[in-house]
Amino acid sequence: MAAPVTPPPPTWTAEDTEEVDCCLCGVRGRLVHDLAPFGVVRCPSCGLVFVSPRLRPEALQRLYDDVGYFEGGVYGGAVDGGSADGGAQETGRFDPAMVLQRTWTAGRLALLDRVRGRAAGGRLLEVGAGYGLFLDAARRAGWTASGVELSRTGAQHAVDALGLDVFCGQLADAPLTPGFDVVCAWDTVEHVPDPLDFWRTARSLVAEDGVVLFSTPYVSSLPARLLGTRWWTLKPAEHIWHFTPRTHAMVLARAGFALTQVVRSPLAPSNAGRLDSLVGVARPIPV
Repeated sequence: MAAPVTPPPPTWTAEDTEEVDCCLCGVRGRLVHDLAPFGVVRCPSCGLVFVSPRLRPEALQRLYDDVGYFEGGVYGGAVDGGSADGGAQETGRFDPAMVLQRTWTAGRLALLDRVRGRAAGGRLLEVGAGYGLFLDAARRAGWTASGVELSRTGAQHAVDALGLDVFCGQLADAPLTPGFDVVCAWDTVEHVPDPLDFWRTARSLVAEDGVVLFSTPYVSSLPARLLGTRWWTLKPAEHIWHFTPRTHAMVLARAGFALTQVVRSPLAPSNAGRLDSLVGVARPIPV
């Protein structure tokens, strides 16, 4: 059987982009990398790195709705269906990307139990649920799991193939009842239109004794600093915010969270094999 043909990536023009300001300071950034039609810039006030010009919302939606968006990358080519009780189909069992997915999922669920000091149980929300693989594992571990996913392709798979409760759209538009014990955002915050608004919405949804776990690439990592424009995670069409532990803490604090733990080691199961990414833990600051 012939291998599936992967369509070429979209070609973006200046008409697909818009200028934006720093979400913390409201000022234009200074150019770090010119990747026309995109620009990677740094806020002169707080140091937050972001993309401006960046894709307009309608262009970004087209990118995420592309059926090939999740192929390759962190899912490999393995997810093409599944069942509500079995997760992804067996075709992905030995796919290297899926092995990493399962390692991260197990490590992150274990980290969640450790930071909470008790076993799974309660309400868990994942923002950026993708195909629903983490949510499916969380549900099987004992969580009442809900999700939000911008990609129609990803959300449809999570609902239809895995039987999950996943809303397709932005977090701010999701019909969610506050009081979640856990909010997770795996490789999501770098994609959202405004991280400060995103975390403020999450703060309104998480219980006062709840916890937030997230992962992102970080621009102060060794690969990012050494490789510059060749950094494989730069991806200016989709990764529109680039954080460091310091700027994560700043954005979270402004939204009402305290960053309490950062995992950067690629040997940690929750961050296995990731030389340029981190896992963070945050808790609500008492009102």
